[in-house]
Amino acid sequence: MNFPLILLLVASSLSAKPLEVIRTIPHTGYSEGLDYSEGFLWHALPKEILKIDPKDGSIVARFKPGSEYSESLKWWNGKLYNLSFSDNGIYVAKVANGQLPFERKGEAPEKHAWGAEVIGSHLVVTGDFSKKLYFLDESLKLVKTLETEAKDIEDLAYDGKYIWASSFTDPKGKIFRIDPKTGKAGPFYELPHPEECPIIDGLTFDGKNFWLTGKNCLSIYYIKKP
Repeated sequence: MNFPLILLLVASSLSAKPLEVIRTIPHTGYSEGLDYSEGFLWHALPKEILKIDPKDGSIVARFKPGSEYSESLKWWNGKLYNLSFSDNGIYVAKVANGQLPFERKGEAPEKHAWGAEVIGSHLVVTGDFSKKLYFLDESLKLVKTLETEAKDIEDLAYDGKYIWASSFTDPKGKIFRIDPKTGKAGPFYELPHPEECPIIDGLTFDGKNFWLTGKNCLSIYYIKKP
């Protein structure tokens, strides 16, 4: 390894501010997305959706997702929106008789959508290895596209002012803010031991703080809002 590369790696490491972990709960070890709604966490996995008690991490219920491979999910106006990696669809369901009978109601603007969040009257989804955010109305029609400074955006969370996100590739293992008007990204934050969660792909805001997890992560982390 040459000296300039060492300096670059050190600078990259120092650029991320530390997150404060309030507590942790058990984790499946994998994730495609996370949402918080009415006191529960909702966790998207490829083949199932889990309803989780955030007090202890116990699984309250398991549901079949909308498609063969489930991506991120988001509750909006009493309905659960579930993105698909396998067929590009956006599936929607209400709880009925303890089940989630999903129906395909739209499709992602890009080949796949990785993350989802609600901002005002729009469902905002990410693209496939993309820096863009797509704003959809309730009919799931595309009404706005925002090009950001980030890339390969994974899951999304909204704190009322900023969009928060993670990247599948760069910067891996960190979360960052995105200005919803300009697309400007940063600052960047990471866990005290970022090796515990190398790919963050599960992020949601509960009105006060963040829940965070991902692929090959040891836990679901309850994080104090920076």
